[in-house]
Amino acid sequence: MLKRSSWWLVILVCAFAVGFLVTGCSKKSMVKEEAAGRQAPAVEAKKEAPPALMPPPKEEAQTAPLAPAPTPAAKVEAAPPAAPEAIDLFGLRLHFAFDDYSLSSESKENLEKLAAWMKKTDNAKIQIEGHTCDIGTNEYNLALGERRANSAKTYLEGLGVDSSRISTISYGEERPLVPNLDESNRSKNRRDEFVMAK
Repeated sequence: MLKRSSWWLVILVCAFAVGFLVTGCSKKSMVKEEAAGRQAPAVEAKKEAPPALMPPPKEEAQTAPLAPAPTPAAKVEAAPPAAPEAIDLFGLRLHFAFDDYSLSSESKENLEKLAAWMKKTDNAKIQIEGHTCDIGTNEYNLALGERRANSAKTYLEGLGVDSSRISTISYGEERPLVPNLDESNRSKNRRDEFVMAK
């Protein structure tokens, strides 16, 4: 049998070998853990990266155009109000039969044109002048001219023109358009005319 000192030597060598193995393994496991610790962030970084975007199917790409990039809103200045189109008031003159103040269909058409223009032109004011030929007394013709002017005014008000924008005056036979030499000329003098008022 072995001596006791030999046993101690064998136990010591075994203990040394076991210690060496344990410390060697722990170093390897530490190295593995350190290496694993170094690789872990890379794996985590891969997990955190967003997935690659898939291109849309070809059919959608053809049918749905890409929206343009938004541009900063530019300051839009208010455009000045458009000037109303001019109207030929002289061309809208109304004519009447002898000793009459009723409106003909042509006169009503002219008044409708005038009313449409006045609705587009908020600040326009007009004056209706009533005229007659020279047949009859001066007083009678002034009254007839007034009735003719009021007839046109009433029709315009019926079309929606505010009465405050329309004034009337009668000149009777005082301002003939042409000399009252014959019936043809007298028929031209039986009229209403329109002028701009202030």
